[in-house]
Amino acid sequence: MAVLNFPLPITRVRWTGTQADILLEAFVDGGRLAGRRPPRGIHPEQVSRWIVQAIQADCAPGIMMRAAQTIRFYECRDVIDHLRRFLTRDESDARSFGRSMQILQVMGDVGLPEHAAFAAAYFKDVLLPLPVVMDNFALVLETAEALAITVDLKAIEGRLTFALDAARQVGDLDGAAGGPWRKYSDYQRNNYPNTIVMVESKRYLVRSGPEQRLEGLIQVYLGESPVSGPAMETWSGRLLRAHANTVDTHAAVIKSFTRTIDDALGGNAAKLKRDFLIHRASQAIIYLEGELAPAQEAAYRAIEPGLQNFLWDDL
Repeated sequence: MAVLNFPLPITRVRWTGTQADILLEAFVDGGRLAGRRPPRGIHPEQVSRWIVQAIQADCAPGIMMRAAQTIRFYECRDVIDHLRRFLTRDESDARSFGRSMQILQVMGDVGLPEHAAFAAAYFKDVLLPLPVVMDNFALVLETAEALAITVDLKAIEGRLTFALDAARQVGDLDGAAGGPWRKYSDYQRNNYPNTIVMVESKRYLVRSGPEQRLEGLIQVYLGESPVSGPAMETWSGRLLRAHANTVDTHAAVIKSFTRTIDDALGGNAAKLKRDFLIHRASQAIIYLEGELAPAQEAAYRAIEPGLQNFLWDDL
């Protein structure tokens, strides 16, 4: 087995200078060549420099959203002070509101505890009371999940209840005027309870002991948990990467993914599920500089190329 040097690199650097900047600009601008996820192969320090130079206070929410995706993969905590200056306490329109919500998500995801606490307070005290909130409530709930450890769920519930009570005053709730009430009622019955589940699941895993947390994160990342989904799988992938990034804990993460492959090979799952588990776990092992046994590697190579997952370097 090769000797590992910790911390493990986030990516094998293969794009530098102008080439790297072009890749970042193409993704963050969201054009035809953007791709589905941030480009790999750039040194995190260059990513941070590019974010500070290219992402400005008046950028569109979509630009900030893709910048946030890039920041999550490269763990660019050092850009938070730059982005924090964009929070002006003047987010009355949808554009500035959406941009600020993405910044708060970054602070909750990659920031220090004090960043997350600031973001939760700004979310509750500055953004949540705004009228624009109810036109962008899905984004509110998405941001609450990113701020799971510090967010005040009761404040969100209170804001939704206030909007429902106001919308109920129209009288004819089944007609056109009742549209807002019906939409907010759907949030109350479906979206908000789902957010509670996501937030509580994150809090539970963060509070759990190391072994229990590792098993839970693996289940989420492999799509085997009721809370699995794109955002949660990115979150669990980041925590798994951090957990694997010390000499004392690396082997446990590799062992868990290895067991997944062996169980899939020896089990009776349908081929689609079997291949999915083998593909995702194998990519994670390779990315985290573990080794596949010959039978595991053969099974991985036999699978038709699938989606490239968070724990993968596009090698």
